[in-house]
Amino acid sequence: MSEMDGGLFFNMEGLLNKDYRGVNIAVYSLATAGLALAIHKVRPVSKFSKASKIPEHFIKQHEPLRGVYVGVQHSPVRVLINHKAPIYIPLWHSSKPPLPVKLWGVDIVSTNAVNWLDCVAKGRMVTLKPITRDKDELVSTVLLHLPQPKTKSEETLDIGQKLIELGFAKASLPQGIKKNSMQSKLAPVLLNAENKAKSLRNGIWSDKLPPIPSYVAYWRKGSTLSKELIVLSSRKILDILIFILKGTFVGVKTISLKPFKSKPVQAT
Repeated sequence: MSEMDGGLFFNMEGLLNKDYRGVNIAVYSLATAGLALAIHKVRPVSKFSKASKIPEHFIKQHEPLRGVYVGVQHSPVRVLINHKAPIYIPLWHSSKPPLPVKLWGVDIVSTNAVNWLDCVAKGRMVTLKPITRDKDELVSTVLLHLPQPKTKSEETLDIGQKLIELGFAKASLPQGIKKNSMQSKLAPVLLNAENKAKSLRNGIWSDKLPPIPSYVAYWRKGSTLSKELIVLSSRKILDILIFILKGTFVGVKTISLKPFKSKPVQAT
């Protein structure tokens, strides 16, 4: 090793051995500030039971909030969600009431909506996507997650859209929806759901609109039956084709291997 290299080595060793207390304090302070900022942004232990407690950036960024559907609040109708914080603290979180949520763009007008929610959604996991606050109320969409044991998958339903589609609610869109916003994407979906409910005379629309002409009803039933028959026939045809292919494969394999089978040797 040259004298220059040795001097450089000892200089580096000397620098590392020195006590840079100010630098250490600055590094630890920055790390602590970064951790505090991350905790403030994510809120890992915060369980929200009031809309006023939800941070503003959660609403502006439509931050998903996970929870469990527990019921309905009457007058006015609001769905009650037991929000689940990322980090659960038993004694603190269990004492807090559920969070009332107003469904964006949805006006629940039938008591059947409450019955349907209790039958389908009670105790199920949901995801909130906050949109805004309205007089200390959280306005949000609520996605319901329904496990499908047969297919081992999960079906996700928008509760507001489904209630409108069933005719238990009406689309009630606010004025002045901004373009390219989350609301601008939700609005046509809710309007299409209402048009579908009207065309089928679901729920409240069976009384508010004239009955469907008999020929339209027969045509719809015939169309549905035809689709079901086509699907069933396709499945049967597919099963038959698979059976024929399997039989053909086995036959070809048997024929191709037949010349190679050893013949028994006869004793003289």
